[in-house]
Amino acid sequence: GLAAHALDSRGGKAGDVASACQNCETPVCGRFCPNCGQSTHIHRTMGHVLEEFAHGIWHFDTKAWRTIPLLIFRPGRLTRNYIDGRRARYIAPLALFLFTIFLMFFVFGLTTSADYGNAIVLDDSPAASADRIKDAKDAVAEAQREVKQAETELATARKDPEPGYGEIGQLEGNLVAQRAGLDVARAALKRAEASAAPPAAKPGVPAVKRETWMDKVKTAAQSDDLDFKTGNKFIDVKLRQSLQNPELALYKVQQKAYKLSFLLVPMSLPLLWLMFVFRRGITMYDHTVFVLYSLSFMSLLVVFLALLARAGAGEPFVPLLAVFAPPVHMFAQLKGTYRLGRFGALWRTLVLVIGAIAVLAVYFVFIVLIGLLD
Repeated sequence: GLAAHALDSRGGKAGDVASACQNCETPVCGRFCPNCGQSTHIHRTMGHVLEEFAHGIWHFDTKAWRTIPLLIFRPGRLTRNYIDGRRARYIAPLALFLFTIFLMFFVFGLTTSADYGNAIVLDDSPAASADRIKDAKDAVAEAQREVKQAETELATARKDPEPGYGEIGQLEGNLVAQRAGLDVARAALKRAEASAAPPAAKPGVPAVKRETWMDKVKTAAQSDDLDFKTGNKFIDVKLRQSLQNPELALYKVQQKAYKLSFLLVPMSLPLLWLMFVFRRGITMYDHTVFVLYSLSFMSLLVVFLALLARAGAGEPFVPLLAVFAPPVHMFAQLKGTYRLGRFGALWRTLVLVIGAIAVLAVYFVFIVLIGLLD
């Protein structure tokens, strides 16, 4: 009801008379104040609350049932109509974008586990543990071979009466790097052995809690195994401190993703502008409406896929829809919005898909950094 009232406010009709508006004291002749828009009839009954609630829901549904089907099946027509000024029948693109973004994060919060640490558990079966230990041992053996090769090359160079300029220094540096790599491989082997699956619990003995990926990140951050070298000491320290509490860090990243989701709009506009830079009659406003409606559809798609996966009907529909639905929708929206032919809409769709992937990558990197540094 609150969302409906915020997105759609009812229009007024003349006919009722009141001496003055109770909000701004403007003389009124009609059902609504011509200055502030407040109704001249001020009710204070529960019946009026229910009436307003019902009106808000049905009045919102009127526009929603006109907007959402077009957004899904005929996005080009919806966008073109709104750009051309036929707007009274549809939900405004900005309002729809804000609502669908909120809905997406709300559904995401309901369909994922509240215990982020147990949401993703590494495979700790005996076979998986044995494979990790074997891989770690192979890495140690390979690092040892590289160290021996570096030592041999350095010894040979030192015996040469006329070594190349800077050759010995370069080989010494290579040897130091190979030894450091060997230390890293040995540390990885120790962690793999330490995280090996414990034996099955005996009856009456509590089972040992499995170590999650967040536990591993926390342990690595606390033991300084995570070595950040961004070039800024303050950022390196801040990242290490954030990862010592991965649950809080993930929560902050999710909050930043929700609060900064509007950045996807200005980040997407330059690409659309470049694709239509030589076409007359197309303004940045047109691109903004296109992006807002497109992002609204993508948010609804994520909601649908999340609910589908939660219901246990994810395979194989979720991967197929996630891969094919966005480009098909982009093609239809481009073709209808900008009145393009099939070829013009097709090549622009390919460019837009690549650009959208790049924009999402930059956006996610940005919010992760902002969330971890907060």
